[in-house]
Formats: sequence, structure tokens, C-alpha cells
Amino acid sequence: MARPQTVRRAFAPALILVLAPFVAGQAAAQEDLVMRALADELDRSMTLQLEDLQKPYFVQFTAIDTYAYRITATCGAIVTSDDNQSRRIASEVRVGDYELDNTNFGGGGGQFRPGRRGGGGRGASGMAQLPLEDDYAAIRQAAWLATDGAYKSAVETLTQKQAYMENREYPDRPDDFARAEAVVAIESPARMTLDSEECESRLRSVSQRFLDHPSILDSSVSLTASAITRRLVNSEGSKLRAGATSFVLTISAQVQAEDGEQLSDRITYHADTPEGLPSVAEMLADVDELATLLTLKREAPVLEDYMGPVLFDGLASPQVFNTLLARGVAAQVDAVGAGRRRFGGTENLEKYLNKRILPRSFQIYDDPRTASVGEDYLAGHYLFDDEGVEAQRVDLVANGRLEAMLMSRTPTQDFPESNGHGRSGGIGRARAAAGCLFITTSDGLPDEELKQALIEAAEDQDLDYALRVVSIGGAGRGGAARQAFGGRGFGRVPSTPEGSALGDPIAIYKVYLDGREELVRGCEFAPVSVSALKDIIAAGETATVYNTGRSAGSGTSIIAPAVIFEEIEIYTIEEERQKEPVIAAPHLR
Repeated sequence: MARPQTVRRAFAPALILVLAPFVAGQAAAQEDLVMRALADELDRSMTLQLEDLQKPYFVQFTAIDTYAYRITATCGAIVTSDDNQSRRIASEVRVGDYELDNTNFGGGGGQFRPGRRGGGGRGASGMAQLPLEDDYAAIRQAAWLATDGAYKSAVETLTQKQAYMENREYPDRPDDFARAEAVVAIESPARMTLDSEECESRLRSVSQRFLDHPSILDSSVSLTASAITRRLVNSEGSKLRAGATSFVLTISAQVQAEDGEQLSDRITYHADTPEGLPSVAEMLADVDELATLLTLKREAPVLEDYMGPVLFDGLASPQVFNTLLARGVAAQVDAVGAGRRRFGGTENLEKYLNKRILPRSFQIYDDPRTASVGEDYLAGHYLFDDEGVEAQRVDLVANGRLEAMLMSRTPTQDFPESNGHGRSGGIGRARAAAGCLFITTSDGLPDEELKQALIEAAEDQDLDYALRVVSIGGAGRGGAARQAFGGRGFGRVPSTPEGSALGDPIAIYKVYLDGREELVRGCEFAPVSVSALKDIIAAGETATVYNTGRSAGSGTSIIAPAVIFEEIEIYTIEEERQKEPVIAAPHLR
């Protein structure tokens, strides 16, 4: 079974990265005018008081300085080419104390609403634009306005929360906020300069290659390069500044089958340096490979309804673990006033603590401090989370049993402290989230033995064939260098009361009992429950990396081997479809 290979590639001098060396200490923080302005305004913010209401007990400023360059090409022509620089600030204000404050309140509506858990729940966080210039007075002015609004919201919410709790019992209720040691860690800001003309020339050449493939209806090649500097200061004494860069290059294409089904796929390269991106020659080869696969899928037969063993191979395996585990192993607080708590889908796995959720050969841990696996770049790497807590390794699953959760500074009954996994995904209130999630097994099989195990599982169920899934839409295919992503839609994969909906299979094959493989299409997964993980009957010995995230510092990485599920349900897609275009594309006439 062929596995996608991840290789370091040179993007030549088209992108020139300037990232200054690491500098640590209070002196470096004082030299940063932005941090000095924020620190001075933070000291003043601690004196805020509205009439006889409480003062803040905690204030934190997070400032994000972003430079982003985006270019898109199609059919050999540039569609967009622009750069953008912005500065934003989030002012988090907490009133009350660590035990009970204005956060984690659902409003008393009796109905769960997304964002009301995990440290959210009407917590006061003011947002504002910061001036691009290093103007001390203007920066303090913006921080002051953001904090003033956040404080007023905080005192109002705390009053409502206290009133709501008066006639209700909350036995063993955890604190609203966990204490953390103050840290000072100062990196130099991230800076990036680009040769835009060279980048445009390369993307023109690559996008033009699709014109050689007549079945392709639509295609594009895009590059997003970003340099992000994050500054954090809080009233506990923490001062952090970190610079990170990311480069995301995406090749996408679409075809349409005779029955009207639209099939799309994409290859995405993630890297933290220009050298991690592919050369033009390698991208041209990937365009040919992608176009050829889509053409074959266009002619492939539609898969009939199926229930039986499925091998999630290559990039499909970390995609499955991302859907079924990555969110669920991040602890979520039970917000006051959120109503009845329901454990639908795979959003919260805390109820499975100390229970077996995987075969005994499996171990899972999350370690954001890991920057790469071999030559594979990990987009989930960071040293300090978005709450100023040092990243830590967390052993989540041992011998198949769930033993821990990823924690932000929002405690739960079982876990009172952060383990460095508070992440905001950009700017705003942080919640627990995965960084670099490693799924390992002690009895992985070589490729051929894994395929034979799949065939034997099909024979045991009296089936003529089993299925091998190589990539899944909706969540993407991911690797340090290469990942693909396709399907009918590129949105969020939803959860259902029965389980979690995996994205549609993008590359899926029938594996017959004699070893032959046949490409098929036109199918979707039934909802998959977390309990299905216990029914994994075999795993591979080689892990694949799947990266998510499109800007520096906000990614997640899942590293997992191929796995065989004993039984998965897959159905033929039933939907209304558009007819093929009335006339052929211009380049075909």
C-alpha cells in the first residue's frame, strides 16, 4: 500500500524570512514599547472600580501583531495578490476571585449554547484594534477603551451570576480560574519580507498546468504566508512575547461525474520556513497526480451501501482521530446557567475517565513542545499557551484507558490546574485544546500484513470486499510537507447525538479478497461513536502527520498510524445534482 511521502523541499529565495534570535529577560520586555505601554496600562486597570462594585482581581492583555501575504492563481493568471498588516488587542477582565468570578456563566437560559464552556460563558473580554505605529499614548488609549468595556461587562455578569446561584445548589463545583506561576519569556518579533513577483511567477506556472487536464472544471493554487508576534502581559506578573511564521500552499481542483456529482480535492503544504515548501517541479508533478486521481474518480463506480471492516490508511487515520478525540480530550467546564448537560457526539469525553476507549495496545499523549517528527513539521508546536502557561506533555491514554485531559486555566472537578493547553485559536478567551496529539500502538503491522488483516476481517464477515480509505473531506489531509483536502464541502465536521460525522471519503477503494483494489466514489459515513475506537482490530507501524490551521501559532497536529475498524457503516449519497456545463471549457475548444 502506497503511503504519502513527506519530504523537505526547497522554495528557493522567493520567500525571504527574517526571524531574529531569541532574547530573554525583563530588560528585553522593557525595550518593547508595545509591551511597556500594555504593562503600564495594566497596572492602572487594576484600580478600576464602578461605584461600590468590586475591582478586578485579574487582568490580561493579549496583543497580536500580524503580517499576512496572500496570492491566488488559476489557469496561469493571478486572481489575487495582496498583503495585510494588523494589530489587535484582547483585554480579559475578571471580577470576584479565583473561586467565583464573572466567567463560566451560561446566562440562565436553560439551553446550551456553543462557546458557553471551556472558559467562555459570558466572560468579559474586550477587543480593539491597536495602531500599527509604536505610539505609546495611542496604544494605551486602545487598551484603556477595550478594558473599560470589558470591566463594565464583567461586573454586570458577576452580579447576574451570583443572583442566579442564590437558590441553586452546586456541590463540588470547581473554581472558575486556576492560579498559575508568573513567567517571563521574550522572543524577538517575527518579521517577513517577500519577493511577490517571484511568488506570482511560480504560482502562474503551477496553475497553468491544470490546462493540460481536460476533465478539470475548476482549479486554483494559493499561498498564504504569515508572520505573527504575540505579546501577553497579566496582573500575575507574566510577560511573554513570541514570534512565529507559517507558510501554507494549497493546490485545489474540481471535476464533475456524468451523474452530476461534483468531486474536489486539494493538496496543502504546511511549513514554518520557506525551505519547507515545494519547488515548482515538485508542484507540477503533484498537479498531474491530483488531476489524474480526480479524472479516475470521475469515471469510478458509485459505492453501494456498506457495513463492514474499514482500513483508514495514510492521512485518513489522523483525520479520524482528530474528529473523534482531539476535541473530546480537551476538558470543558460545566457553565453555571447552561441548563442540563448533555454528552452528545464527541465534544466531551470526560465521562470516559478511567475507562477503556481504545485497545490496550494504544497510548496517546499530547506534547506541544515537539516541533517536528523526523522531517515532518508540526503546526501544533508552541512553548507557552495563550494563557501564559508553559506547554507540558500530557499522557492522556495508557493501555487504552483515558487517564487525563488537556487543561486550560479553567478547572474541572477532576483537574484543578492547567497543563499548558489553553488556546484561543487567534485572539480572545482561551479554552483547552490539543497541540501535538500523538497516537501510538505497541503492536503495529507492516503494510502488507495490515492489508491481509483487512482481507481476513472481510472474510470473517462473509463479505466479498473490504474498504480502504486514504483521505477524508471536511477535515483535510495533512502532513508536514503535503496534505490534501476535498469533498463536497470544506466546513466544520458536525457532531450528532449518535456520534461524530466524518467528512465524506475522498479517496476510497474496494479491497477484494484476492488483493485487487478498485477506486469508488459517491458515499458518506454514518455517524461514528467514540465507542467504535474500542473496535479497532489492527494498526500499522508507520505514523502519518495531519496538520490543521492556516496561521502561525494556531495550528494542531495529529500523528497516528493506519487503523482497521471492525465495522463502519457507509451509505450511497442521495442528493440533487446539477447537470454538467452546457458547453466545454474555453481551453478545450
